[in-house]
Amino acid sequence: MATKKNETALAVADNFQLMNRYEGIDPELLAELQDEMDDLDPESGITCLKIKIPSGGGLAYEVQTDEEDDAEYMKQIDGVVIFTHRANGFWPGAYGSGEDQNQPPACASMDGKTAIWTDTGELRSCEGCPYNEYGSGADQTGKQGRGKACKNMRRLYLMMSGDPNLYLLTVPPTSIKDVNRQLAKILAGGVPYTGMILRFTLEKATNANGVAYSKVVIKKGGILPTAIAAQAIALRRQVKEQYQSVAITLDDYTPATEQAQPRTAKGGVDVSPMSDEEWEALTGEKTSDANAPQFQDAPATGGDSVLPFD
Repeated sequence: MATKKNETALAVADNFQLMNRYEGIDPELLAELQDEMDDLDPESGITCLKIKIPSGGGLAYEVQTDEEDDAEYMKQIDGVVIFTHRANGFWPGAYGSGEDQNQPPACASMDGKTAIWTDTGELRSCEGCPYNEYGSGADQTGKQGRGKACKNMRRLYLMMSGDPNLYLLTVPPTSIKDVNRQLAKILAGGVPYTGMILRFTLEKATNANGVAYSKVVIKKGGILPTAIAAQAIALRRQVKEQYQSVAITLDDYTPATEQAQPRTAKGGVDVSPMSDEEWEALTGEKTSDANAPQFQDAPATGGDSVLPFD
């Protein structure tokens, strides 16, 4: 695996292990387990635990465990990105946490390009969709804002050393642009993301209205041994074949412990109206209160054109 000069400074993490849940188990016991699993109804798709981003600028991820309704709080997560993809979800009404978290969107896209309208099964293009345009969102009072009604997200499937679980981290609009840039910069070093350990932390940020939120920060943590990288590549192929079976719900979008928030441009917190500086950073266009447009066309790929993977 070729590397650029600056990648050689990263140490090879010989102690990082991608584990199979049944690794090391007695062959006879494994055969009995598989036989009993065959007695159950078959399930398709991916089983994964979720990593949630806190509200209010918190600095610890909420990591789901094998125990139901239990979580571990981690300020730093070191793991391998097995696969990543864009996802869009449109919820037409107010939403929040609690029992509503499993509510599916009225329209969902698993690649940020083509969406399915849930009620009718109609296929729609995300590009040019009125719900995916800046200015289609509304604030908590129902007033039209500059954000999108459709929530643009990025899903990251991760594995940690010595842990057989696959974890799903959904990056909200608050962090999506920064995450895209960080991943593109990492890949520009010449090593695939399946060939290295990435370090995930959180950074507190504040929007123009003084509301604090948590931004995802990703940095390089080390190079995987060749054999482990080969395992990660094989897992990536498996996940890429099955990822569309993992349904989008409000739990993807609503930050951990956060109550109902308006649908706006900055990941579920009220930023309407945005400052001119925020609007320029988000859209690349200069504006002023006097001539601010009510609607802006969404970028064809949701602002993700710099990211060199699907």
